[in-house]
Amino acid sequence: MTDAILLSLTIVTTASLVVLGCLAVVAGLARSRSQPETAFGPADHDAVFIFRESVLVDCSDQGQKLLDMLQEAGETARKSALWTRLRAYLDPRFPDLEHALEGLVATGQAELQSVTGDGLVLGLRYHRGLTHLRLTDTSAEGALVAIDRLSFNALQNELRTLRNVARNAPALVWKTDADGRVIWANSAYLRTLQQNTSEDTELTWPLPALFGQDESAGKGRLALRQDEVLRWFAHSSTECDGQTLHFAVPIDSTVQSEAARRETLQTLTRTFACLPIGLALFDAERRLQVFNPALIDLTRLEPLFLAARPSFEQVLYALREKRMLPEPKDFQNWRREIIEMEKAAETGAYAEEWCLDGGRIFHVTGRPQPNGAIALFIEDVTTEAALTRNFRNEIETVHHVLDALAEGIVVFGLAGQALLANEGYTRLWKTDPCVDLADGGLVQALALWSDACEPTTFWARLAEFVTRSDTHEEITGSAALRTGIPLTLRARRLAGGAVMVVFQPLAQGLLLHRPEFGLQADLIRRPDLAGTSREIAGQCDTPEQLLMPRKSRTARHTGSRMRV
Repeated sequence: MTDAILLSLTIVTTASLVVLGCLAVVAGLARSRSQPETAFGPADHDAVFIFRESVLVDCSDQGQKLLDMLQEAGETARKSALWTRLRAYLDPRFPDLEHALEGLVATGQAELQSVTGDGLVLGLRYHRGLTHLRLTDTSAEGALVAIDRLSFNALQNELRTLRNVARNAPALVWKTDADGRVIWANSAYLRTLQQNTSEDTELTWPLPALFGQDESAGKGRLALRQDEVLRWFAHSSTECDGQTLHFAVPIDSTVQSEAARRETLQTLTRTFACLPIGLALFDAERRLQVFNPALIDLTRLEPLFLAARPSFEQVLYALREKRMLPEPKDFQNWRREIIEMEKAAETGAYAEEWCLDGGRIFHVTGRPQPNGAIALFIEDVTTEAALTRNFRNEIETVHHVLDALAEGIVVFGLAGQALLANEGYTRLWKTDPCVDLADGGLVQALALWSDACEPTTFWARLAEFVTRSDTHEEITGSAALRTGIPLTLRARRLAGGAVMVVFQPLAQGLLLHRPEFGLQADLIRRPDLAGTSREIAGQCDTPEQLLMPRKSRTARHTGSRMRV
């Protein structure tokens, strides 16, 4: 009886435990189906992420560290932006990630291997509307790497520094794989790429190439048209672990300066080509660098010879062979003159005229240039020299003619300065105002004339005539030197406003010693009486007529008497 009771209790207890176990299993399965996987064990060292579409639902501690590391400075931690940040990290390492995500709903799970050789494996699983991503590092022998705190802090500081450099660098930096796809880029590259694409276009990895593979890449420069403006970059690249790291530095100002310099050089070249003066520019090593067509026309040198950049001495030798240099007496003197010419051109003191065979004359000037260069300017002055020579001959002839006249002639300018005086004036007044540097002009001349002559009002009339430009063109008068020599005076205004004064000596003072001509002597000493005393003057109208010599009388014999 007792055994039967014990057996019954055992059977009941066992059945109850079985029922409770079944209920616990069913409840656990139901709970697992209704709740997502949001808990991770402390020993889980993989980076695990759970997304509902593009919104992060949960992640492991390693996943959170990875997201914090990928966060840009100043970026808000919005959950909707975490998917884009994670994709920017995964797409370069797993190029097939986009294709795997599109087929994940149908397949349920997938696994991708990193193409960068870092040993990362990405596991994907889709369950009840949630996308599970598990990033595993298969290259690590253990889950933990032993490192001391000082080394860890140094690595973190260096990592932050490198991130700030890459983020704030003004240059464009990007990395391409063996196929030329952009697998990494810094902030400047991303900003420039976003400016060149429409706002609706979403950037995915691998990024589109910002620069095309054109011929400019081989020249160390890249061109990018942005907002109808062509931007230029200096391009350089380096190989790094089977990949290529590119650098592009903006050089817009440099290119603009080169374009402006090239345009200025073209303008100067066109200007030099139109100059009638021959130009030869030699550098510091005395090699011909620049020449214009006028140099070829003047010197008859071959263009191919000049284009071969000959030396300074070679050019002079060629000019000597063409007989375009003054022929020296001997070669040694000519060689010494070449050295002196080069030294004088370096200091800017060379300026000579080359008188060539055939009557041609070249005016050659040497001028120093920056960096030790020199420039020679050759100008054909044959016509100007001939005109100058003719003008000089005409001027000398006019001077000789004026000096041959018996009258004294002096010319004063508008300011009263002496412009010209002939030898007759110099002999009469014993002074040459054109040679005397301390000459006072018309004022000094009037004082000299009035002191050397008897008193007369002509000097006042002359001073008034000079100061008034509206007066008549000529005045006349007479005067007498204190030595007894009578003078007739005449002042005339010339073209341009200059005044010419003419002094004409008369009778050499002989009339003053004859008593029968006392009246004439008084008129000579006081010429002002000539205009008021016609009775004293007799039948003469002017003092000049009084001073004129009488006509010589001739005697003619008629019959037996002599008629005079």
